[in-house]
Amino acid sequence: MRKIVLRLSTIAAILMAVISGVSLFWVSQQVQILERQQRILKQQVVSEKEGIRVLNAEWDYLNRPERLEYLSKKYLRSMEQVSPEDILKNASIVPEKPTEEELGVIPAAYPVSKPKNLVARKQVERIVRDTPEVKFTEEKSTASVKDFQSVLNAIGEMDE
Repeated sequence: MRKIVLRLSTIAAILMAVISGVSLFWVSQQVQILERQQRILKQQVVSEKEGIRVLNAEWDYLNRPERLEYLSKKYLRSMEQVSPEDILKNASIVPEKPTEEELGVIPAAYPVSKPKNLVARKQVERIVRDTPEVKFTEEKSTASVKDFQSVLNAIGEMDE
């Protein structure tokens, strides 16, 4: 029988060949994955460019001068020109928004979400049932009326 002697250099060469083979396989797999992702991205880019091209064509079609002229005649025919007499010079003639008292509105006094407790839920349902219809209103803003009045005053001074 012959005795097989493995030298250290032989073991190192075999080990390097195995490591090189495994790393080559791993790198080739990663390249294939990246090429597949690149192909998908290129298809998406082509699809988006086609979508942009279709949208541009639709925009051009909808903004044809003859179509816009037809639509303006159809929808703007009923509009009247504003004359200088139609512009408000006094903001006090604009009617005020009615107050809650004038509307008969009762502010909400019950929670918006349903309670989890059965007793509390029944109490809320009873309150809601017994409460007249609640209308939420916005707060009046007198600042906007004052600002509007100052704008009208400035316009009036410019006219004079």
